[in-house]
Amino acid sequence: MKKNFAYVLFIISILLSGCSVSQNNPPGQTPSPSPEFMDATVDNASAPTGTPLMNIDEYKPSEDLKTPIREYGESTAFIQMEEDLVVRILYPESQIPALNDALENWVTEIVSEYQTECIDCHINGDCGELTAEYESFLVNEHFVSIKISGVFDKPYLAHPIDIIATFHGDLTTNSLLTLDSLLLPDGRLALESKVATDAGVESEFIDEHFLDHWVLTSKGLEITLARGDYLPMSEGTKTYMYTYSELEGILYLDNLSVPKETPIEEYTDSPNPDTVLNIPPDTPINPDMPMVALTFDDGPGTHTDRLLNVFATHGGKGTFFVVGNILENRSDVLNRMVAEGHEIGGHSWDHRQLTKLNSSDLRNQVLGTHSKIQELTGMDATLLRPPYGSYNSDVQNLCADLGIVMANWSLDTLDWKYKDADKIYNTILTEVQDGDIILCHDLHGTTVDAMEQVIPELIAKGYQLVTVSELLDQKGEEIRAGEVYFRGK
Repeated sequence: MKKNFAYVLFIISILLSGCSVSQNNPPGQTPSPSPEFMDATVDNASAPTGTPLMNIDEYKPSEDLKTPIREYGESTAFIQMEEDLVVRILYPESQIPALNDALENWVTEIVSEYQTECIDCHINGDCGELTAEYESFLVNEHFVSIKISGVFDKPYLAHPIDIIATFHGDLTTNSLLTLDSLLLPDGRLALESKVATDAGVESEFIDEHFLDHWVLTSKGLEITLARGDYLPMSEGTKTYMYTYSELEGILYLDNLSVPKETPIEEYTDSPNPDTVLNIPPDTPINPDMPMVALTFDDGPGTHTDRLLNVFATHGGKGTFFVVGNILENRSDVLNRMVAEGHEIGGHSWDHRQLTKLNSSDLRNQVLGTHSKIQELTGMDATLLRPPYGSYNSDVQNLCADLGIVMANWSLDTLDWKYKDADKIYNTILTEVQDGDIILCHDLHGTTVDAMEQVIPELIAKGYQLVTVSELLDQKGEEIRAGEVYFRGK
C-alpha cells in the first residue's frame, strides 16, 4: 500500500483571531455599500494613478515566487466563492478533446471531494480554500504535458494539503498519452527503482501509483511525489528530474529526441503593430454626472487586448487587478494599460487567500506582485484587491504600512460562475447604480464579449467609466491606506 503519513487534523481551541473571510461579507455575497470603514493605521491622501506611495526598491522577491511555464493551451478557470469553500483552479484548454475532458472531469471531482471536506467548516468567519494553477510543456511536435499543483486548506488543518495532478496528450493522434506507452519493456521497474533510490523510499512501499505524477518537458522526465505520499509529511512535495540521456534503456526516445517547434504559448492575443486605434480623447470627469468603475481580476489574459480595444473604441477607463506570476512575459499589455490611462492594481502573486498566510508569505504575495508591476511599467500600484475579497487586520495593517488601498466591489457580475455574455450584460444594465465598483474577470472571453455591449451602453446611458481611484476621489472619499472600499458614496 501507499505509505501515506496522512494529513493529520488537529483542533486548536485558541488562536482563531484574524482569520475572517471578507470581514463585512462572506464569500459569494456581494458586499453591501457602506460608508463605515475601519480605522487605518496610516493616513495617506489620495494620489493619482502611478504616484509612488511606497518604497519597494529594497524588496527582494522570495525564491518561492516563480513564474509558471506555460507553453501550451489557453488559460481558463473554475472559480467558486461559497461560505464553506472558496476555489480557484486555473487550467488550460487544449486542442485535444480527450485532454479537455480529462481536465474538466478532474476539476469537477476535486472540487466535489473538498466541498464534502468543508461541509459546516465555516468557523469564526474562516472557510476552506482550494487553489491550484498549471504549467504546460510542449515537448515537441508530438507530445504535451500539463501539471496542476496547488493546496487545500481549511480551519483546524495542521498544514495545507498539496494538490498534484498531471495530464498528457499526443498531438499526432489527438489522444491521451500514458507513461506505459513511452516505457520500454521492464522500463517501469527500472524507473521505479531509480526514483525510489533517489527519494529514499523502501521498495515495499512502492505501489501502482508510485509514478502517477509524471511530466515530460523538452529537457527530460519529471516525477513528483506529493507531500505525505511515500515520504514523511515533513519533507513536503518532492520532484525528481531525469534527462532523456539518463533514461536510455527505460524510455522509447525516438519521438522524444525531436527538437520542439516554436511553443504554442498561452498568451497569444498580443497587439497587432499594424492596427491603428482612434482612441477617444480624455474628457474631464463631471462630478455631477453618474460614474462607475469597471474592474477586471485575474489577468492579463488572452482576451485583455481585445478588451482594451473596446475601451479605445468607445471611451472610458478600467481598473485591472493583475496576478503577479503571469506578468513576466506580458509587459506589452501592461504598458498599453498605462499608456491608455487605465489603472493597475495587485491581486496577489498566485491568488492565495491572504487571511490564511503567515506574515512573510503575506508580504511576498502583496509586494511580489507590486514590485513586478513596478519593474515592468516603472509605476507603483497603489491598489490591491485581495483574492475572494478576503481580508483581516493583518492584511489591513500591511497595506497601511505600504501605502496601499484595498478595493472590493459593490456589484458582482458573476461572470466567473456563468460565463454567459448575455447574463453579464443583463446583470450590469439592470443593477448598476451611480458609484458602483463592478467586479469582472478579463480571463474569460465571454466577459469581453459582454463588454463589447456593456461599455457603449453604459456610456449612452450617461455613465462615466472611470478608474477606482478616480471614482473614490470624485465621490469625496477620504482615501486612506489600509482601508477597504466597496463603492464610491
